[in-house]
Amino acid sequence: MELTKPITDKINDFAPYAEMMPGVIIIHQIVDFSVVYMCSKGQKLLGVTVKELHEMGTEYYPRYFNMEHMQGILPKMETLLRENKANESFSYFQQVKFAEKNEWTWHMTSTGIFMWDDEGKPILTITVALPIDSMKEVEPKAERILQENIFLKDHADKFSLLSKREVSILQLVAKGKSSPEIAEELFISAETVQTHRRNIKQKLGISSNFEFTEYARAFNLI
Repeated sequence: MELTKPITDKINDFAPYAEMMPGVIIIHQIVDFSVVYMCSKGQKLLGVTVKELHEMGTEYYPRYFNMEHMQGILPKMETLLRENKANESFSYFQQVKFAEKNEWTWHMTSTGIFMWDDEGKPILTITVALPIDSMKEVEPKAERILQENIFLKDHADKFSLLSKREVSILQLVAKGKSSPEIAEELFISAETVQTHRRNIKQKLGISSNFEFTEYARAFNLI
């Protein structure tokens, strides 16, 4: 899709400032989520021009990004556009593959709305991506978050089968509480706790306390 003059003017006015910023600056056109601007640093890292990126359309994403992340990013993008608030953004970890490299590079990324049309409808988003490969203590945390997000997506249906009481007990088991301790905290009998634990294991298809913890972490219970 051809860019209108207001969009082109907006990008051209902003581009000199984008070139001075750390990290990579990317502007997407919301109508088809194609790239309409990327700073020279980003073009160099990917080994591609903005014209080529724009022509790729959505093919840009699987070519350069780990698509396992997209399932978690898309709902946040939908919320951003639906709420349509100035100065709002969402942040996420992302893996990018640079030109002539086989391994992924971790980035900390934030996306917000960059431009609206005359009716106040968002038409452009802006993304800032900062590499964190030099921050060795961050990479394992980012990897853990990615794995938890994948686990959450794959196990959401099973987790939804739990009652509120079962969720509470799963949380306490994951925190290392024994059945008598849980019984005392919830004012129920230890036998009832044991029954709930058996039901949780059956519904989730798990057998160990480690798996209790895995669910609790993925669903933000601990």
